[in-house]
Amino acid sequence: MVARDGRILLSVLLIAGLIGWAGVSQLSSIGIRIVLPFTGGPFLVGIEATTNLSFGLGTGSFLLDSAGRTLIAVGVDIDLGEEGSSARTYLRLTTGIYYFDPSRSFPSPLIGGGISYRLLTFQPLVFGFASEFIYPLAFPVPMFSASGGWSFK
Repeated sequence: MVARDGRILLSVLLIAGLIGWAGVSQLSSIGIRIVLPFTGGPFLVGIEATTNLSFGLGTGSFLLDSAGRTLIAVGVDIDLGEEGSSARTYLRLTTGIYYFDPSRSFPSPLIGGGISYRLLTFQPLVFGFASEFIYPLAFPVPMFSASGGWSFK
């Protein structure tokens, strides 16, 4: 059972890696994302990458905790701010999978949305915060996360 679950998780990671590899030339930033456990969920830490889109940002995150619980999320951030400002507000739409229960054979899907904020004042460093209503993980309480990384643009 553990070997089969490992193969499933490895397959998901491989697919996510291939998608990421296809867009690597378009990366706008890469950094660390931390999901803060205000909602009673796990403290997750991982990598986050963003790419510029015509209407905002594309994001991808791979997060783990010390017990091996995994969250893989992809989403779009629709820009709500003015062009050229150093602090941007976005409408965030998120989807992905999470694998928190080792007794399950497959990861579970998730969907959500919320608001994200990105601070570009300290270029090339970029910082962000997000508050998202994620179903079924953190619903009806929002999931809070903070991120920091290096901007390529």
